[in-house]
Amino acid sequence: MSHWGYRLDALRARWRARVAAWTGLRCGAGVQIHPGARLRSGPGSALGEHTILYRDVQLLATGSGRFRLGARSHIAPGGYLLIAGQQLQIGDDVAIGPGLMLFCESNAPSAHGLFRESYQRGDVRIGSNVFIGARVTVLPGSVIEDDVVVAAHALVRGHLASGWVYGGVPARPLHRIDGARASSTSAS
Repeated sequence: MSHWGYRLDALRARWRARVAAWTGLRCGAGVQIHPGARLRSGPGSALGEHTILYRDVQLLATGSGRFRLGARSHIAPGGYLLIAGQQLQIGDDVAIGPGLMLFCESNAPSAHGLFRESYQRGDVRIGSNVFIGARVTVLPGSVIEDDVVVAAHALVRGHLASGWVYGGVPARPLHRIDGARASSTSAS
């Protein structure tokens, strides 16, 4: 695609953000919502300045559910974020790779009854200056503090402390962002 093709895509994405603002979504200056992105926002949902939602991102809040994406954050193509009636908070300067699966609500195992009628629910909070790699899954109730890297294909469940690179299923600390190795008692 030529330079002009990219500029045209960006203009279309800004126009889509203006349309979303007319329908009640709070959008900061320079927000881009690319074609194919699908948003269902609850009252109080907001996209910070220069936030970008690339193609085929689905951000779905229902009822009292709402989301806030901080300034200069982006979600790469194919992200699926099911907020339902919960809260999703993503800080400033967050880069989310393609194929993210984030759930504030999900089916859960149950000793009694049908699994499709049993749910796990919890707000999700992602701090600022976070990088989440491709195809990461984030489960209900998870917290990712500021200054964290999550490696591709990781499963985030629980709390990820600041200053670490995490990876694996479930995600565990691999090493500090400064390069120091994780010990068995660090950052859990």
